[in-house]
Amino acid sequence: MTTRLRILTIAAILAAAPALAPAQTAPHIAVSGHAERIVQPDRFHIDIDIEAIDAKPARARTRVEEHMTAVVAAFRANHALPESIDASTISISPHERTRGEDSVVDGTEVRRTASATFTRMEDLRAFIDGLDAAGNELQISGTKMTRSDAEAIDTELREEAMHDSQRNAERIARAYDTKLGQVFSVSDRAEAMGGYSDMDGIVVMANKKEATPISLETGGLKMQRTIYAIFLLEPAKR
Repeated sequence: MTTRLRILTIAAILAAAPALAPAQTAPHIAVSGHAERIVQPDRFHIDIDIEAIDAKPARARTRVEEHMTAVVAAFRANHALPESIDASTISISPHERTRGEDSVVDGTEVRRTASATFTRMEDLRAFIDGLDAAGNELQISGTKMTRSDAEAIDTELREEAMHDSQRNAERIARAYDTKLGQVFSVSDRAEAMGGYSDMDGIVVMANKKEATPISLETGGLKMQRTIYAIFLLEPAKR
């Protein structure tokens, strides 16, 4: 909840409390306001997993480092945002396989991850087309699309949702021949990805065991915001 909404909620409760009982017993209506917008994404993010297993740790580490060097070079060659390029530190651990009912160490597993964000879908496609998968050692673990101005759009949607809740409350009050009173409380219940729906049209997933088909169709990004409000009611003057 933003500072503005917190202040609005606190002020409304303090103003209503001296004269009226809690909203559960005082005449009131609960409404919601909603706003949404379909926008075109302008940021395209990709995550890469690099993993090698070998009886000799040095060989596994060398292959992982070679893959990482190639991936970072491909990020840069395909115009990934420089500040978005990220490569994890190296992780080394025993690799186990099951033999009967026992687990047996059969080598060393070396792993690193990398990620980057592109400003054009064409650049992301070119990066993927140029990847050397090298068996299962290099895999695309996921992608997502976003907007560079998502925060500004979310602020606009929040304002629109607040106005929508006010209009809905006034419409209901008129229908029941009552007068809309003060706002008692306001709740902002954002969804888990920050008010955004599931990403449409860009799905790039693969796992270490079985690669899945890659789809890079650009679709709209749905952004939405819902505001929940409780308004106190006053009898309409006749």
